[in-house]
Amino acid sequence: MAQKSGITLKTLSLALQHIDDNVMITDRDGIIEYVNPAFEMTTGYTYEEALGKTPKILHSGHHHAEYYQKLWETILSGKTFRATTTNRKKNGDIYYADQSISPVHDDHGEVFCFVSVWKDVTDRIVDEEKLKYEKSKLEQVLGIEAGLHSILDLNKLIDFVVDKTCKVLEAEKCSIMFIDQASGELCVKGHRGIEEPVIEGSPLRMGDKIATLIERHHKTTIPNGAIQKHSSKIDGTLYQSKTFLSVPIELKDRLLGIINVSDKRGKDTNIFTDLDLKILFMIVRQVRIAIENAQLYRELKYLTITDPLTGIYNYRYFTQTLDYEIMRSKRYGRSLSFLMIDIDQFKFHNDKLGHQQGDQILKNLAKSIQENIRKTDVVCRYAGDEFAVILPETDLNQAKITAEKIRKKVSETFADSLISVSIGLASSTSQTTRFDLIGKADSYLHNAKQQGRNQVCG
Repeated sequence: MAQKSGITLKTLSLALQHIDDNVMITDRDGIIEYVNPAFEMTTGYTYEEALGKTPKILHSGHHHAEYYQKLWETILSGKTFRATTTNRKKNGDIYYADQSISPVHDDHGEVFCFVSVWKDVTDRIVDEEKLKYEKSKLEQVLGIEAGLHSILDLNKLIDFVVDKTCKVLEAEKCSIMFIDQASGELCVKGHRGIEEPVIEGSPLRMGDKIATLIERHHKTTIPNGAIQKHSSKIDGTLYQSKTFLSVPIELKDRLLGIINVSDKRGKDTNIFTDLDLKILFMIVRQVRIAIENAQLYRELKYLTITDPLTGIYNYRYFTQTLDYEIMRSKRYGRSLSFLMIDIDQFKFHNDKLGHQQGDQILKNLAKSIQENIRKTDVVCRYAGDEFAVILPETDLNQAKITAEKIRKKVSETFADSLISVSIGLASSTSQTTRFDLIGKADSYLHNAKQQGRNQVCG
């Protein structure tokens, strides 16, 4: 560098060489003419590698063009530019620098070089970002807690938790599985990001290796390889990320089920962290409280939503549930089917056998229907001798299988009295309302009656 004033590159570099901070000197065009040992240690570039290059070798891509434009405008005007800059080392690692870039003037007041001095403040920035991130996640968890307190329906609660858990943990897949206390099987009750065919084959016995691991040890972060090795599917699907989280849901020392989260899609990593695990435990604690509240509420509400004769849900509960399941079907793109069941010639049997025996027929029929549907299905007394069955996540073909099973069971149960049922069925579409679904199923029920009774139409 030619001498421009009493200061030369040599004297300038000698004056700065004892500074502990990182130092870089460039000419007016931004060509690097000197770096000190601290620069080499921080960036990984040697003196020889940096010489003749521009500061662009440190650019991280985190700053827009406007940032560098402002930088140049500031130093070319003779002022010092100060900022915390995000840079990249030679090996690709990001580091943060509290940086000042000052122009050096010659005897005529012209800028002839720039001196950049900075401290590596990566640890401080990372800690601050971590605290900010943790605070943000805590606020989101508190938002979940507030929302849970207002939900007293278990199905709505499950959907709410699945959606919020995916959002907070930046995950593509989440499932909540509950244990059928009678069969000991884990069944998916709510999910996001899992294909419907997978859900149909989801039951997993607690004797299976993965389920036993979670039940016995309450472990959480399990490598994807562990699932493949044991040929077990917690929610029946393959995981794209290296880890997933599974946390048990317990109530009063009783294992109710498991919440699973997989396929993290975070900004910086696709691996779940200890903080993610901590957050999921916090969510599960709130879920336990909410489930207990929902159960207590259900006990108090039981008399107002059940039919006093049969013990199954009444018409009031039926309309509320069907509206909700139609909304849920549209929102998540899931199947929904509906059965309308009517006792063939019930008035004749009622008159012949007497009203007391007629009531017993209704009770036994309600029991037969309940025994031949899933726990996720909802059976209601629609009116008189008509019953309705709501079949969430069930397409038309699956609904026909269920309807036929019910029809055959009723014929076998009431073989002595020759009692049978006719069934009309319908499935929901993206435009379906409650009235559309009921009207369609009722129309098919009428067809079943017209075609000779004791059959399924839909």
